[in-house]
Amino acid sequence: MSNEIEAVDMQLHMAVKEFAVLQGEIDCTLKELVKKAELLREKEELGHEADYLLEMISVNFNELIELFNRKKNLARKVEDLRQTETGLL
Repeated sequence: MSNEIEAVDMQLHMAVKEFAVLQGEIDCTLKELVKKAELLREKEELGHEADYLLEMISVNFNELIELFNRKKNLARKVEDLRQTETGLL
């Protein structure tokens, strides 16, 4: 196998690892959102002020949007690497 193909394979391997990390971050952020939403509902049912939870939820949504953007960019990178590898074969 040529050095170029090995380099592309290594980049693909690293991208797959990055995908796994991103998916873990997305899962954690979603779990945080669910917990905060449930707590918000409970607070509202009890008539308690919960604006701070809305702010925290907003921050989590922004984080989630950024994670999904990173995942989309990584998917493009993987596709480009696959095409490069195919061209080298």
